Amino acid sequence: MKREVFVVAGAIIKDNKVFSAQRGNKGETKFKWEFPGGKIEPGETPEEALARELREELSINVKVYELITDIVDEYETQILHIATYRCELISGTPTLSEHINMAWSTKDELDNLRFSDADEPTLKIIKEKYLK
Repeated sequence: MKREVFVVAGAIIKDNKVFSAQRGNKGETKFKWEFPGGKIEPGETPEEALARELREELSINVKVYELITDIVDEYETQILHIATYRCELISGTPTLSEHINMAWSTKDELDNLRFSDADEPTLKIIKEKYLK
């Protein structure tokens, strides 16, 4: 039986651009772009987990706003539940520790980045609702 994993991701939107990061050479989504985040720890709300993960992974502080999408993505070894929230950068400059690349992208520039297929509904909503 596949294990179920619950993660949160943050779409940090600033100056009509959205932040994303590129994964390294590991896992079933290697080298794909994603909205950064991570696993929810016991006792944490999704919003608390996201703020903590972005502090740990990117050395930034964010304010977490509304849920954009909650999607399920199935892989060979796991079922991934991904809740993506709109975030605002409060302080810090993103510094990579777990990713190999990062980008602030406009609506059109997002089309040049390879996200996993499961991120398509999230990308569509971000482009339509949050980026001009």
